This record gives sequence, C-alpha cells and structure tokens, in this order.
Amino acid sequence: MFELKPQDYYKVANLLHKVEFNTYFAKSVVDNRVSGKIYTNSIENPTVFYIYHPYGMGLLLGDYNDVGFVESFKNYCLNTQKQRTNPDWLQVYPLDWCSAIDRIKESTDSLIESYERVNFRFSVALYAAFRKTIDLSNYDIIQTNVEVFETMPGTVVPRLFWNNATDFMHNAIGFTLLIDQQPISTAFASFRMDDILEIGIQTRDGLQGKGYSAYTCCRLIDYCIENGLTPLWSCKKDNIGSMKLAQKLGFEVSKTGPYYKIGL
Repeated sequence: MFELKPQDYYKVANLLHKVEFNTYFAKSVVDNRVSGKIYTNSIENPTVFYIYHPYGMGLLLGDYNDVGFVESFKNYCLNTQKQRTNPDWLQVYPLDWCSAIDRIKESTDSLIESYERVNFRFSVALYAAFRKTIDLSNYDIIQTNVEVFETMPGTVVPRLFWNNATDFMHNAIGFTLLIDQQPISTAFASFRMDDILEIGIQTRDGLQGKGYSAYTCCRLIDYCIENGLTPLWSCKKDNIGSMKLAQKLGFEVSKTGPYYKIGL
C-alpha cells in the first residue's frame, strides 16, 4: 500500500461519492478537515483506497480484485510494520469486499471480528413528539467550551474527532450538561459538513440511565433545527444504549451493513 499525500486526496472523491451509507468520517479526511491517512494501490492511477480517520474508523473501497492490495491490507491487519497502535473499525464498499475480508479473517487467527453498523435517518415529527415531553429549563446546559473539549473524559468526546480545540470551536458545535459546574454529559458534532451534523454523545461513567444523554442531545438537535442542519446518527448494532437513545430522539433505522473490528 502507498500513502497518498493530502494534495492527492481528491483522487478518491468520485468513488467516495458513490458509497451508499454514511461516510462523513471518511469525507472529513478527504476534505482535510481532520488529519487522517489514505492508502492506495497506486499514486498515479489509484483504483482502491483505505481511508483512515484518527478516531480509529476506516473505509476500504474500490477494486476488490487487486490481489496485491489485498495482500498489503492483510499485512496492515497483521500490523507487520507496526502502523497501528489501536484497533481499526472497518467498513467496506462495495460489499464484494466482504469475501476478501473473510479470507483475511480466516488466516489471521481471529484478529478480525464481525459486527453490523446501523445508519439512521432523522424524523422531525417523531422528535417533536418526544421533545414535548422534555423540559430543559431545569438543567444547566452550556455550549461546549475549550475546557470541556480538553478535559471531558470518555471514549466518544470532541477531542478524539477534531484536530484541536481551536478547530472544534471554529468548525463544530456541542452542548454540555453541568451539575455543580462539572461536565456530566456532552453532545457534539463529531462531523459537520454542508448541512449535515453527525452527533456524538458521551455521559460520564456511572451516570448513564438518568436521562442526561437525551437532554443534552435535545439541545444539540434543537440547534440543528434552528440552523437548518440535519442531524445524523450511526452506531454499532450491539450498542443497545445508543440504539435506544437514537430511536427515542426520533431517528429511524435506514441502513445496516458489515462492520469489522481489526484488533492488535
């Protein structure tokens, strides 16, 4: 695999546009909105790509018959050159790639695990019905600031999706619920592009199940509606908490697809 330079990222744009599921994490890399990596089979005439977002998400797309690239990607999965320091979460397009991934999976001693990823579409009507049941006036919800960006603990927090606090403050938005001046839950734009805002949500360990995630997300969704943005939601199918929260907030399942965890 060869690594593309950022000035050549445009070479994947047309192919990426054809993908039929949520790829905003990949688009943010291609558009140089976040510092990721793109690997390919040829610098001059690329036909297959692996787009990697620093949060740990990857998209493999293009020519699934390129034997050389498949072998290189197998070595990437095996981490023979120590390129990876954390697991990758992989999506593929077209689905013909699944056969290649299955062959790699068979030869890597359970290094690759198979899951499903769910894409949702937002229903204004369903959200409006739920929103009528929520009174946010009793909660201290602020716009996410630099301090929250830098200190909020968790695995789904703004600093893991954006290059730095300045980048986040200029190009994204988030809202954070405070209790005794301490950030308890934060809902934020994990990706924002054109009129689309994909929601990330984190509530402190031990405080889930109290409604804080829903309250904070409501504030962010209200912002989206007020500013002509369409909120987006995606998650792993076995993430029951995220699935339930999405549906409570008016999101409906639109598409499911294969999702792979490449371990270390």
